[in-house]
Amino acid sequence: MLRFFRQIRQSLLTQNKFSKYLLYAVGEILLVVIGILIALQVNNWNEGRKERIIEKSILLEFEDNLERNIALIDMAAAEIIEINKSSETIIDILKEGKSYPDTLVHHFSQLSRSGSYLLQINTNGYESFKNIGFEILSSKSLKKEILSLFEISYPRYIQEVEVVNAVWAGNLNFWQDYFNIRPSQPGWIPLDYSSLSEDKKFFTIVRELWGGRVRVLDQMMMCKAETQRVLQLIRNELERWDS
Repeated sequence: MLRFFRQIRQSLLTQNKFSKYLLYAVGEILLVVIGILIALQVNNWNEGRKERIIEKSILLEFEDNLERNIALIDMAAAEIIEINKSSETIIDILKEGKSYPDTLVHHFSQLSRSGSYLLQINTNGYESFKNIGFEILSSKSLKKEILSLFEISYPRYIQEVEVVNAVWAGNLNFWQDYFNIRPSQPGWIPLDYSSLSEDKKFFTIVRELWGGRVRVLDQMMMCKAETQRVLQLIRNELERWDS
């Protein structure tokens, strides 16, 4: 092809047809420029297509992560409700001055479940999002919602859990003074039930933990609502791509 164009140029120069040669040269330059532009456009299209494939895979991973997070939130919320019911039962029985019922072993054991309701948030999609770069998501509004969920809502929930855990751990010596705490011993059995039922500090700690778990539950429900909302936005984005 290059040899063919070269022969045309030589023929025009030999025939002293400079004006035609000049016109031909301009045309040849334009063809080269157009070819380069087409090549760049094809390359840009290919790069854009690759980015969209990556974006879709991240959105699918997000969808899976958020579905799992909602299921974990429901499980953790059920645990908190169960633990707080046991706390209420303990307070009621001790305040009424009832003798030690065997059923209290279960309720006392619930007090030991500090942090068991800590949500193990699935963040694989978010980590991929950060590693590849936030600009990979074409929807700016969706990107904003995802950032808010993972950088504000989930950390706020975890912070509330850590406050409750700190109260529990800060009174570990108190628990050990009143309960036979052994890994091999199922349940928490009070060493001195009579003294425990009259200890105001015990009531204060149990109430403080109860209130902390209520705040955790509130944050958890807000996280669930926001997670559901972001999940729906992701599904809408995926449907838009498939349509």
